[in-house]
Amino acid sequence: MSQTPSTFNSPRNRYYNPVSKIQSLIHNLDAELVQLCKQCSVPKPLANFNYNSNSLSAHSSSLGSSHQQKDSLNALLSRARSNSISSTSQRTLTPEAHKRQMRNVYRTRVIDAYRNRRIFTVYGNYHTVRRALMRRGWLEKLPPARFAKLQTMPEDVLLDHARRGNDYEAVIISKMINHFPAFFIWQGKGQRDQCAEVLPYRNRVRRSQFLDFSTKVGLVGCAEQERWFREEGVCAMSHPRFYRLGGNSVEERLAFIEDFQQTAARSLLRYIKEHSPEELADPENGTILSSTLDFALNRVRNMMNFADPKALEDKPIKPPTPAEMVDNQTFMLQASEVYKSQAKFRISEKVMSEYARLAAQYLEQIESVRPDYCWDGCRNLWILKPGYQSRGIGIVIRNSLDDILQWTTNNQNKKYIVQKYIERPLLVYRTKFDIRQYMLITITESLVTIWTYRDCYLRFSSQEFTMDDLRESIHLTNNSVQKRYKNKMNRDSRLPKHNMWSLDQFKSHLRHVGAPENTWSHIYNGMKQNLVAVVMASLDETELVQNAFELYGCDFMLDEHYNPILIEINSTPDLSPSTEVTARICPMALKDCIRVVVDLSKNPMAPTGLFERAFEVSYNLNKAMDSQQQMELSGIQMTLFDALPKVKTRTRFLRKILNNVKSSTSRKLGGKEKEKEKEHVSKKTTKATISKHKRSAADSKSSSASPSRQVSMTNTAIGTGGKTILNSAIRENLALQYTAPK
Repeated sequence: MSQTPSTFNSPRNRYYNPVSKIQSLIHNLDAELVQLCKQCSVPKPLANFNYNSNSLSAHSSSLGSSHQQKDSLNALLSRARSNSISSTSQRTLTPEAHKRQMRNVYRTRVIDAYRNRRIFTVYGNYHTVRRALMRRGWLEKLPPARFAKLQTMPEDVLLDHARRGNDYEAVIISKMINHFPAFFIWQGKGQRDQCAEVLPYRNRVRRSQFLDFSTKVGLVGCAEQERWFREEGVCAMSHPRFYRLGGNSVEERLAFIEDFQQTAARSLLRYIKEHSPEELADPENGTILSSTLDFALNRVRNMMNFADPKALEDKPIKPPTPAEMVDNQTFMLQASEVYKSQAKFRISEKVMSEYARLAAQYLEQIESVRPDYCWDGCRNLWILKPGYQSRGIGIVIRNSLDDILQWTTNNQNKKYIVQKYIERPLLVYRTKFDIRQYMLITITESLVTIWTYRDCYLRFSSQEFTMDDLRESIHLTNNSVQKRYKNKMNRDSRLPKHNMWSLDQFKSHLRHVGAPENTWSHIYNGMKQNLVAVVMASLDETELVQNAFELYGCDFMLDEHYNPILIEINSTPDLSPSTEVTARICPMALKDCIRVVVDLSKNPMAPTGLFERAFEVSYNLNKAMDSQQQMELSGIQMTLFDALPKVKTRTRFLRKILNNVKSSTSRKLGGKEKEKEKEHVSKKTTKATISKHKRSAADSKSSSASPSRQVSMTNTAIGTGGKTILNSAIRENLALQYTAPK
């Protein structure tokens, strides 16, 4: 449809033209130009025309040659006038005025960010976190190490070079924002907490050393506590057996020695089960007596009476007698000859078949009670890890009891733990792997929430799996270890060269090997139950600070039946794009972490990305806003673990809070009562008055310190000179006590 010139200039279509989006954009720019001309007291430019040469050529047939010449002239005049306006405005602003204008703009942004709690500090090269917060309108308070040279420059020099989005602008804003607290802090694990008074979003959740599951020693402590929170289908921890050999606990050392000897007995029975009688029996030239097999069978039979973990705790640990030490040492030497030298037993094949049948029967019975025994092989291998180090530093694998005890004794400063090595893991193309799964913990005003990530990745060893070689390149799948080695040349070509698989690649492999359809769902649910159990076990010694959160990297292995086994948890996981797999998942996990921590706190309906809410724990911890108030007591029942059924509410965590409340209340009320009672006695009150006073005091004490009545802390003591706020019943009893007739 052809258009006349009047169509372009009509008021109705001046800012809207359905023919072309480009033409509409040009009209909007022209309107802005008119507004600028009015502000600078410059005559209004000529009528609005299309300056785009392509659009003019498209309508040349309808407008005619005369209109084309007029439009071109007007366009040139408008451009010239626009250039003159911009140059005039630049000449009117002196450099000092320009700096003053920029400074005012930056100060306005800083004050607005402070009022809206949008100031953040990020330590380290977590640029994904920085960009995610900046997109949400946050301003960065730079740490000292970031742009260190620019931070030493004067403010005027920075303003000269500041442009939108460059480093100079970031530094000048940080200088202006320096005296304000940060409301989001991403820091290292060992850094001191700053700006605690404003309760910022902080990526650190503090725990006691004993239950800090991000360390090997703390994970052992959580493993000892988790059975009190175990619930079928909700939380249950599946882990190798741990022992702390770096400390001075004689009982734990004796427990490990006993476990090592019991594992040696089961290992021999498994070796007999997995070999034919012809390979093991030689009635004429055999060097191993049948008493060795009898010793192993008796040892496993005795273990069945204490196979339940609860029964094991009640079993007294006694040092072995000299005779038992000799028997154990003899058995260990003969069993090692069977493994290393393939020594044969001096019995017939028929008798060996009977021993093999009994061995299979005993192993099946005890493994039905203790599933972790299914992961053991025939070598009795144990892995030694420093209690407070990561990235595979200082890890060794040993199968000799004397070597293990000697190693831990010589390295007492590293607080070694010994962990049963998983000798029968699930392999992919004869290669060992583990799974890196992310977990996020957030703490709000009354909830502790556990989030699990629906995406993960696999990390492979660079060498094929074998039990004959104990080098770390075969048995440690940590990326910081494997990057030091080259892949073995004869390794399966279907494995990735960078030793990582995405979750989709692993699911494809499961379909290829014919695994059941719900295999990954079974694995993922098992990992969630492990992580929920660990967090629940650590809550007794966790500092519940509002707005605290932490992202963890959790390492799992799979047994031959696709059951996940928790190996360790890292509080500072490697989130660098080391391979094409981590280059995709690590930035995505950080972005989703910001969605959960920042967005969800302001909008309960905000998306959380791939983070899934696995579990929630309710606790009542309300910070007192008035520093004059110390504690408020009310008759509302406290709830700690609403979401966890069948768990005793009187845990150590609950008893500690209730005891603190009752003891502090008793001291405050008891002191006043004693003082009042002395005053009454000094004035020689009558017996009737004294008895009445005692009754009222007893009522007051029973109402405030009765154990049958649950109380809840709704305000935490902040100041030291405040008054105690009591409920109506206690106030009434005190009023009766103090106003009783004398």
